[in-house]
Amino acid sequence: MDRAEVVVIGAGVMGSAAARTLGERGVDTILLEQFRVGHARGSSHGAVRIFRLTYPQADYVRMAMRARASWHDLEQRAGETLLVQTGGLDFGPGIDECAEAMTQCGLPGEWLSARQAEERFPVFALDGVGRVLWHEQTGICLADRAVAAQVRLAREAGVDVREETPMSAVRPDAGGIVVETASGEIRASVAVVAGGGWNTWILEAALGTFAEVGEPLPLEVAPRMVPTVQDVSYFRSWDPSAEWPVLIEWLEHMWYAAPSGGGPGIKVGRHMAGRPVDPTQGPFDTLPEFQRDSSEYVRRRCPGLDPEPVDAETCLYTMTADEDFVLDRVGPLVVGGGCSGHGFKFGPLIGEVLADLATGRGPDLPMERFSALRPALEQAFAV
Repeated sequence: MDRAEVVVIGAGVMGSAAARTLGERGVDTILLEQFRVGHARGSSHGAVRIFRLTYPQADYVRMAMRARASWHDLEQRAGETLLVQTGGLDFGPGIDECAEAMTQCGLPGEWLSARQAEERFPVFALDGVGRVLWHEQTGICLADRAVAAQVRLAREAGVDVREETPMSAVRPDAGGIVVETASGEIRASVAVVAGGGWNTWILEAALGTFAEVGEPLPLEVAPRMVPTVQDVSYFRSWDPSAEWPVLIEWLEHMWYAAPSGGGPGIKVGRHMAGRPVDPTQGPFDTLPEFQRDSSEYVRRRCPGLDPEPVDAETCLYTMTADEDFVLDRVGPLVVGGGCSGHGFKFGPLIGEVLADLATGRGPDLPMERFSALRPALEQAFAV
């Protein structure tokens, strides 16, 4: 039986960040990934994710400020650019709440009229829009490169990274845990569960296993983190030299456009939970109706783009009922997940939080918001 102090389950942005942090702190760690690092079956693949400080909740604004510092630390350690500041335009219902929360945190943006925004960035059309909030610290995370960098740094710090190693069970063992895999068992003090769309399944199985041997976990039910499929499209800019900031329209289902960051084109998507899915079975095909909707949005808001998509892909959102994350320790299990489509930007910071929880430190965050025991997690996300 292999041994480690901590086993991290899942090598997406959260799991790789936790493993890297643990390794750099000198903690004997094994990182398990059921597929290959960078696979397209989860939530962390693709060229870019948006980094923004525009949140209507001051808690998240403060977290994003700290995450920005964590990204810069990661870049320094990795020796490469992973967070690109492009600036961003936010508008629509709800933006006033974002502006208020940001002002509370000492990060006021610049208000522009729609015409001023169009003059500065003629790639957009803002007909019918009132004022627009410009924030220069908005940008993009280079997603694939960031995950790869974190895994590389984890290996360099001594973490045992095991790809194509799915786990089958977690069970208690002499005050710690045993993680069962097809290639053998691993005994550790703590397991960090960062399995994305598989998290609820892992935790449900653990609840049953721990109860069977008379060591029940302090949970009545596993936190409900529902995997859903999210579609995104990519579009070609008519002018390759045009300047593209991030664009976010705060509707009921937020639309966004993000610079390519080396991807196949400008990324356009709608922040909403898609159809619930079994992450093991799929389907993972893009929906033609979403492609039509995204092309229509491009025609309306992004005249700088050819409205015919050049590529499309899906990823998983793992949704909670309140769309807050789950960052908590439950017995010998540390849970990191439920990011509800807005967690990537916090990846390096969340890695630090999960490492703190795994080693008995108290993270300096409003942890009650992210508790695995909060009542909202007894409900499934309503699509």
